[in-house]
Amino acid sequence: MLTTISAEAPVDEILGLLAQDGAVVVSNLMTDDVLSSLQKDLAKAVDNHHSGTLSDDLSMQQFWGENTKRFGRLLMRSSSFEHVLANPVMEAISDAVLLPNAKDWWLNSAQMMVIGPGEKAQFIHRDVNNWPHFLDPNAPDVTVSWMLALGPFTKKNGATNVVPRSHLDTDYAAANQRSVIQAEMEPGSGLLYSGKTLHGGGANTTSDEWRLGLHVSHVVGWLTPEEALPLSNPWEYVKDLDPSLQRRLGWRCYEGDEVEVGRLWTVDYEDIPLGLGLNTPE
Repeated sequence: MLTTISAEAPVDEILGLLAQDGAVVVSNLMTDDVLSSLQKDLAKAVDNHHSGTLSDDLSMQQFWGENTKRFGRLLMRSSSFEHVLANPVMEAISDAVLLPNAKDWWLNSAQMMVIGPGEKAQFIHRDVNNWPHFLDPNAPDVTVSWMLALGPFTKKNGATNVVPRSHLDTDYAAANQRSVIQAEMEPGSGLLYSGKTLHGGGANTTSDEWRLGLHVSHVVGWLTPEEALPLSNPWEYVKDLDPSLQRRLGWRCYEGDEVEVGRLWTVDYEDIPLGLGLNTPE
């Protein structure tokens, strides 16, 4: 089984398990108030959102699943998502994993992944496949991911499949032969895993239970994230947040240093709030 460790444990212990196994369950990651608020705020979207993808791409249809609901725009749907963005354990993990390879990091994706009854297991994959130059286990870490449980994660309702220690394998086929373990966990807990770890949504063999998962991943600031963050999180929802959270949501530029010379993601070559110019350019 995957190790389960409390969110109150020293960050170095959590990082040690991540380095060893490529994944670890962190219990009590969210407070009861945050969990309850997210559940309440997102319930309507969970009920009303369509299952499956609107894309006509067959590979995307297979990856998504026929009875799985995915949606983002979480800050627009729940102000409590701010507490997920600012979660101190999640921030500390990303600082430790990603800052050795970049001056800063930002949100890569935040989306609900709600697996419905009868859904087949998703094929296992690595999140770092989005940036294939970094698939090698010796390459720097550029992304780190969480699957947060907004409801119980069980073997029957589609708890995430994980291949422990697959983040250390150079041979995908060999890693694929390792034992697959399901990350069962209680609501409020989170599965932390490396971007190089093989994983995928589990099969939901129940007749009436939806698995409520919230996927959050971070990526170094010099890579393009999965989610079009400023479109998903408009300025009106972000303008009063702390600048560090604005940066996580793509509303601040990535500043280089003496090694990484340059500025990325700018408006009029200014940091976004300075160059934003909500008026029409002169």
